Amino acid sequence: MILRTGFAFLGWFALSATAAPLDALLTANSPSGAGDNWFEISYDAVNSTLDVFRIRESDPIYGGTTVGDYTGLHLRGGVGLFDNLWVEGGLWQRKIAYRDDHESLRSAQVSMQYRFFGTRDSRSSYALRASSWVNSTSTLNKTTPTSLQGFTLDSIDVIEPSDHQLQLDLLGSWKPTRQTEISAFIGKGSSRVKVKDLTAIMTVAGCRYALAFEPNLVSGTLASSCSDPYTLESFSVTTNSNVVDRLSYTASYAQFGGMIEWHNAVWQVRGGYQYQKLHRDKVDDQIIALGGTPYTKNHIFVADVSRKIASKAAVFLRGQYMSNQFVGEIPFVYNSFTASRFDRRYGLVSFGVRFGF
Repeated sequence: MILRTGFAFLGWFALSATAAPLDALLTANSPSGAGDNWFEISYDAVNSTLDVFRIRESDPIYGGTTVGDYTGLHLRGGVGLFDNLWVEGGLWQRKIAYRDDHESLRSAQVSMQYRFFGTRDSRSSYALRASSWVNSTSTLNKTTPTSLQGFTLDSIDVIEPSDHQLQLDLLGSWKPTRQTEISAFIGKGSSRVKVKDLTAIMTVAGCRYALAFEPNLVSGTLASSCSDPYTLESFSVTTNSNVVDRLSYTASYAQFGGMIEWHNAVWQVRGGYQYQKLHRDKVDDQIIALGGTPYTKNHIFVADVSRKIASKAAVFLRGQYMSNQFVGEIPFVYNSFTASRFDRRYGLVSFGVRFGF
């Protein structure tokens, strides 16, 4: 019970990071026209001021707090290799706040898309898209005390958590008018979550112990000098599982969605929807065995508005809503200890500029 409760701190991270691949806005054509080159830079933020739809304010636990606040930047771009073949990529970096703790998350995405039917001026186009993205951080830590059944965990560190996804999508786009495009997609993917190690500091009878987690064993070593003459230099407790393994797993998923886009010479408006369904190896069975509820679905809505400020430049405002936080989008924050946090909604706002060249 101590270990199960102790790792619940990871759930707060699910409230405060994103590396969304923005699949809800997928189209069979390049975002700036097939064969064109483009890039965008954006400032991403979540706080009480930007919570215009009161998504965070309505949270029963974290409403009115700074839990989930973050600021960051992302850079995305695409290069047309041919009129019907192009590659895209993106990088994200964020600073995340949780009371006294501040975390940093790195994310990267790359994709290649081949339009096998139609041209940029066709009424209908179809394409295949292969993509990959990763999320990682050096350490997730909680430095504020956590009291559990008479013990105090002074800090907990998850060492080098990461995830890696591979995905293949079939896309179709149709142009009912010269200024309107409707797109749809369906796809499948795989995911692998890894955690290198886990450590913690625990106080027992005024003495601090460094905890190490091994298969079926938790060991403690005196972390600093202690005045108690009866203090143990070390101890060990057997368990019935490998805690680190419970944070690592593989998964598969399927998704579908669509987008509608309208534009004129100055403005562009897009709105998209993505549905994702996941199957995780062993993890969801562990959640059920512990009496919890697994979350295997996510409904994602993305909308943005952009306005040209020059012939090859535009500014944009983008919003994203998720029914179950980052289920499927940042897999490493989901495991048998944190699943209960994923019943919450979440929203994100981005401000940026896009250039063509």
